[in-house]
Amino acid sequence: MGTSFNSWDEVAAYFMFADKLIVLIILAFILALMCVGLVASIKRHEDEAFAEHLNEEVKKTT
Repeated sequence: MGTSFNSWDEVAAYFMFADKLIVLIILAFILALMCVGLVASIKRHEDEAFAEHLNEEVKKTT
């Protein structure tokens, strides 16, 4: 197979949640919350930076 593994006995540990639907749903929900939080944080920062930029432009023109 081209791997350094001599045995695949311990590989099952990597898939220990594959048969537990509720754990997969919880993990997916946590990941979705993290993504939404990140996007919201970026949007808030961009809105503040744009408002600052507009204020600077108004000061330059007056």
